[in-house]
Amino acid sequence: LIIPTRACVLTVPAKNSSGHLTVRMEATLQEIKDLEGKAGRVFDEGRYDEAVKILEEVKEIAERNLADEDETRLWVFRNLGYAYTANGQYQQAELLLNDVLIVQRKFSERNALSLADSKM
Repeated sequence: LIIPTRACVLTVPAKNSSGHLTVRMEATLQEIKDLEGKAGRVFDEGRYDEAVKILEEVKEIAERNLADEDETRLWVFRNLGYAYTANGQYQQAELLLNDVLIVQRKFSERNALSLADSKM
């Protein structure tokens, strides 16, 4: 599984007035990291069905706590899509990975428009 190693870009109100992550958001990100690590270990052992179950739980956590275009959320969805593929759940993988592409495309287009507007 591919787990992001760099700092997460959070697009939810997860920072306090001094710009630091809130305790709640730090706990959420740690929970995601821990569960993704566990899923990665069972995935590497070939226990794809178990990895899928863990990653579905991670997906629910990400959906409740992270914005649609949040980088960590997209990584979670991608990892679940890859686990679905390894587990032979191709239709679920395709639907999920298509959703990731749609969000990334929208976010890229919005950033491109924003950049173009700033140059005018």
